[in-house]
Amino acid sequence: MQIASGVLFTAPEPAFSSRAERSPPNKSNEGSAQVVAGSSTGTGTALPQSKAPSPGETQEGVAAGERAPSPVAQSDADVRQQQNEADVIRQLQSRDIEVRNHERAHQAIGGQLASAPTYSFTKGPDGQRYAVSGEVSIDVSDVPGDPSATYEKMARVRRAALAPAEPSAQDRQVAVMAAQKMAEAQADIAQQQREALSSEAELRDQKRDDMRAEIESAREAQSGSESEEEDAGFVSVAERFAEYNARLRQINETLLRISSPSLPTSGTLFDEEA
Repeated sequence: MQIASGVLFTAPEPAFSSRAERSPPNKSNEGSAQVVAGSSTGTGTALPQSKAPSPGETQEGVAAGERAPSPVAQSDADVRQQQNEADVIRQLQSRDIEVRNHERAHQAIGGQLASAPTYSFTKGPDGQRYAVSGEVSIDVSDVPGDPSATYEKMARVRRAALAPAEPSAQDRQVAVMAAQKMAEAQADIAQQQREALSSEAELRDQKRDDMRAEIESAREAQSGSESEEEDAGFVSVAERFAEYNARLRQINETLLRISSPSLPTSGTLFDEEA
């Protein structure tokens, strides 16, 4: 399964040649075996008994007998062939384990970002299928509008690329690409932080200006109120002073009236003396 905007993790190429399991059976050995079998049964290349062999024919028959492999030599060839096949099988088994472990390491670290491993197989001398290469696709697309999430994603991609014990050349290329994307995301994060700090500074300046305006407005309102209070106080003092003057005039008039002698009226004196 391929993932959109993904890349492939490919296992390294095997270090051995698998030509042995693909080579056809050794027909020369089978032919030699038939020759030996014919010689042992008295048929095949043996001459008819009714005709005596000529000297030349006898020598050719002897020469043919010298070129035919012995049963012991044929047995050694079979042993060598079996040993070669056993070596190839061991190499294929080792390669199969290596490839599977390699791709499973990618998938385990990649998690949801990685696909399931896919493998390429070859058939061994024993008829079994062995994995000789594999791949895992992984999503390396950016997270739109979120450099922090992109950074975390690329960090995981990088860990997944380097997860196997022996990363392949392509694995290392994926790790380098993920590191580059991490650097780009980090630069975007720093830019966002600078913009956020600038916005906060502008907001603080605006609040400070608003506060200053409010303070000036409050001061002006307070100044107007104090002026009105002063005017009101001045009026009240004038009224009190006028009232005081009015009372003072009344007192003066009373004193003048008391101090001035009054003319006696008729009958008053007699009444007092009486």
